[in-house]
Amino acid sequence: MALLHALHARRAEQKGPSISAIHVNHGLHPDAAAWAALCRQHCDALKIPLCIETADVNPSGRGLEAAAREARYHAFEKVLLEGDVLFTGHHADDMVETVMLRLFRGAGPRGLAGIPRQRPCGKGTIFRPFLETQRAALLDAVVRAGLDYVTDPSNLRVDQDRNYLRQTVIPAVAARWPGYRDTVLRAAQLQSQVQQRLTRLPLPLTQTIMGEPALEIDVEVDPDLLAAQIHQWLSQTTQAIPDKSRLVEFARQALTAQPDRLPEISWDNRCLRVWRKRIIDASASETDQGLPETIVVGEALSGAWGELSWTADEAGATLCSGATLTIVPSGSVTSLISPGGVRKPTPKWLQERDVPPWWRTQLPVLYDNNQPVWILPLGPLEGIGAHQAQCEGRGLRPLWRPFSAL
Repeated sequence: MALLHALHARRAEQKGPSISAIHVNHGLHPDAAAWAALCRQHCDALKIPLCIETADVNPSGRGLEAAAREARYHAFEKVLLEGDVLFTGHHADDMVETVMLRLFRGAGPRGLAGIPRQRPCGKGTIFRPFLETQRAALLDAVVRAGLDYVTDPSNLRVDQDRNYLRQTVIPAVAARWPGYRDTVLRAAQLQSQVQQRLTRLPLPLTQTIMGEPALEIDVEVDPDLLAAQIHQWLSQTTQAIPDKSRLVEFARQALTAQPDRLPEISWDNRCLRVWRKRIIDASASETDQGLPETIVVGEALSGAWGELSWTADEAGATLCSGATLTIVPSGSVTSLISPGGVRKPTPKWLQERDVPPWWRTQLPVLYDNNQPVWILPLGPLEGIGAHQAQCEGRGLRPLWRPFSAL
């Protein structure tokens, strides 16, 4: 409520973009509908459009609070448009609680930096203007303005870690160290600076032939250092990262795995796999569902299987513009042969070309008159000569990227 009225007052003083509000009804409390109605009452009084989103909270192994947060941010991402800024009311006490919780859970610099002032969210950006304002100051402003507000009664229970910290631990800390907020916030700022420096350190990043992001493994480092590199790498692209113990164990397996082993770590919708001394982001490597039956050379396509475009490259083999080619997944092709090469079983042929094992049944093989002429994204096959003999005019080369590489 403090944030809503502050933004409204600010816009009244300085003309700017329009304001709208979103309320997420988690459906976890009997009075949830009444809370939504109160939000509607405030927004109507200020003539601010309100979007009420009903969230489906599906508890997972991480607890109800984490599941509700995930559902809430999913609702935010759904409504945010390009260029939108979502303001949230996180305040200094939230920041202190977050830093202390992460400290007790053994977080590193990224976690101990606390709540970021801004970060991407869907197509928009989240911005938190109250991170240096104490909760007591916001409550005082709301009370003095005579605004109706709600205190979620679940915040008074101490079975949740954050509530226990808020109701039991922090009052004891405050009695001993009254200036704890300033010191914790200062420590969080220092950790943020450390994390920024870490993100500038060079990582041995590479990618697979399929375009999947990858981290090269230095076999001379220990598991702790490799785990730190993995953490730094992941922190550049995601908010959810496995805890340190899981990363260290995964790093140990990555350093000691035999060539025929593929250690992996999975969480949420993410997956990292070890192969050929690389840690590969294999989060979205399933593309065989939805392969088109045919393509026309020169016509761009996009689907669940990836994105296909064309280039008029003069060098090397090309495909006949306008030709209709059949697509067969590589798992259905017994053997392959390069132009002028030796025929080999398809898995062996792909292995020699550094294709990760999980891709070897999924690559699109292009056929012309029952002859394989190209395999995406690797290049021409034995039938390319007969195919090119029929060409009239300039040929084209296919450029295919699976969506895991986009």
